[in-house]
Amino acid sequence: MRLKKIVVAIAAASLVAQMSLAHASFYTEPGFAVTLTILHNNDGESALLPDQSFKTAQGTLIYGSAAAFSSVMKREVKAAKAARNALLSVYAGDSFLASKNLICSEPANSASTATVYDGVAQSLMPYDLHVLGNHEFDYGTGFLKRYIQSFSSKNRYPFISGNMDFSANADLSPLISKREPILRGVMIGKTLGRSYVHKDYTTGAIFGVVSAITPMLRTISSPGTSKLTSSDIATTAALVNKQVAELQARGVNKIILVSHLQGVAYDKQLISLLKNVDIAIAGGGDDLLTNPDVAESTQLIPGEGKPVGKYPEMVKDANGLDIPLITTKGNYSYLGRFDVTFDAQGKVSSYNKTTSYPRRVIPASTVSKALEVQDAVTPDAKIIEAMEVPLKACLAGFAKPFASSQVVFATDRGSATVLGVRTAETNGGNLVADSFLHAYSNRAAGANLPAAGSANPVVALQNGGGIRQNGGVTLPTTGVIGAISRGNTFDLLPFDNRLVATTNVRASDIKEILERSCAVSTSGGGQFLQVGGMKVTCSRSGTAIVVSSPTGDSYAGNITTAGTRVRDVTLNDGRALVKDGAVVANAPTVTIVTNNFTAEGGDNYPTLAKLVKVGFGVSYEQALYDYLLSFPKNAAGLPEIPSSDSRYSKTSGEGRFTWLP
Repeated sequence: MRLKKIVVAIAAASLVAQMSLAHASFYTEPGFAVTLTILHNNDGESALLPDQSFKTAQGTLIYGSAAAFSSVMKREVKAAKAARNALLSVYAGDSFLASKNLICSEPANSASTATVYDGVAQSLMPYDLHVLGNHEFDYGTGFLKRYIQSFSSKNRYPFISGNMDFSANADLSPLISKREPILRGVMIGKTLGRSYVHKDYTTGAIFGVVSAITPMLRTISSPGTSKLTSSDIATTAALVNKQVAELQARGVNKIILVSHLQGVAYDKQLISLLKNVDIAIAGGGDDLLTNPDVAESTQLIPGEGKPVGKYPEMVKDANGLDIPLITTKGNYSYLGRFDVTFDAQGKVSSYNKTTSYPRRVIPASTVSKALEVQDAVTPDAKIIEAMEVPLKACLAGFAKPFASSQVVFATDRGSATVLGVRTAETNGGNLVADSFLHAYSNRAAGANLPAAGSANPVVALQNGGGIRQNGGVTLPTTGVIGAISRGNTFDLLPFDNRLVATTNVRASDIKEILERSCAVSTSGGGQFLQVGGMKVTCSRSGTAIVVSSPTGDSYAGNITTAGTRVRDVTLNDGRALVKDGAVVANAPTVTIVTNNFTAEGGDNYPTLAKLVKVGFGVSYEQALYDYLLSFPKNAAGLPEIPSSDSRYSKTSGEGRFTWLP
């Protein structure tokens, strides 16, 4: 043990010696108490335009948008500087999202040089630092590189992720900082690293920032050859503690964690295992927190729902100390502001309970005036010119038809009396499921997945809750045969759900999965599955499977009562997986293609949650778009689904799912 301590001491001394030779003056502290204003947001998710609204008694109130958010951010920067506070502004991940807005940046086209509008808007805001979230990897590392490079060449735009290794990734390795940590204003260009040291130009104070991304990244996004260096919260905590120790060895004594773990429940677990972190900023959960010491009418957008917690939440760390945990609701609707005072030794002494709360983002309008919103802002004109105008021009193209159909597809959610995707088979559900099979056939090889065939039968599952009615209850949305636009497909499949595949799934697992689907009542449920590649029969007179509520960080609970509703499951090639309610002996294993939400156990699917998944780089909307393009063209040159296609000719489908009494 003594020898180990000596080795550690020598290593630390060597580190300090190296630091003293390079950038030693950077780490010089003023040695007095300082108040830091932290400005933060997360999960903007390409909600760039002023198109979010709440209905109020005075009319429809528009809120959010990147341009209005920028004005709020610049207002708070000005206020912090006027108070002579130190200042740090951070983006806690999910800076873009698969959507109509993002499609204008052509993320799926590796050769594209199209403008990345999210990057344009963010680079015009006064950020100091970005932490990577899971959605940054949704279109692979090629688009992530293009997004990072869309920022201006100013050296104040570092990107960090403390539990990622990009050295083997051809896209991102050229962006890696040659030194750790990244130092503000010292590293030139757009740098990518694990941690960051921020020197405030007003006070001279030094702040260290450590970071982490969700350990579930590989199952919910597409990081490619980038490596996740932690596997769970415990191993993530070990890496964060290592980052903290490295910063402390350089003399940094005020340390902030910025993470993107998918929800504050995970952040609380992580904080409980950490030492010497002073403040934690969370991303990924879209959690609305408010300060109980400030009137909610000051903090919340009129029409907003109830907050889910306090700003800040106080969480015990591994030393038993209270650590402030802060986050905000996303979509550029709120900017968090936290004013915290450190004493001369770098310890948190207090935070300002009257100024620390989320700032709402409301563009000035006649409705905001009627509501007497005193903090409404004029949107940033530079962002309007550089991003809003060209983006709106692009979006006009989403109204143009790219395909056509001689069939009207039923996409209603359904009820006990109305056919819908949450209650029974519909031709709309069949269309979505079949697009998954089409995507697998075209993309399996690129993801090192086995080809579909008799040796590897492939089935598709899509939860009814993921098929939405934003544009109406049919496709085409007019309710009559005719044109389909990209706007229609995004309205139908609006979530950032990515396709994943699970291979070698046993027939017994297929039965358990379908038991969960068939546990719905006659009024339906979001977990009801639209299927492809097989036929399923369920009986309502059977016992519905019972799954306990998820606990802790689990996406799904545990099966407490086995179901007996699934009667028969037969693959399209005629081979049976389940016969008369029993799993067939020696039945073939199959590959399941579904969206990542369902695959991870969403809608309380414990059987799916336990299986290993492989992503293959396409959103479920993109899969539908590609599938529609595969049909023969009509006289107008549009790919068209013919009325003769028996899979879709009836709104109730072709009989791939049957309910028995």
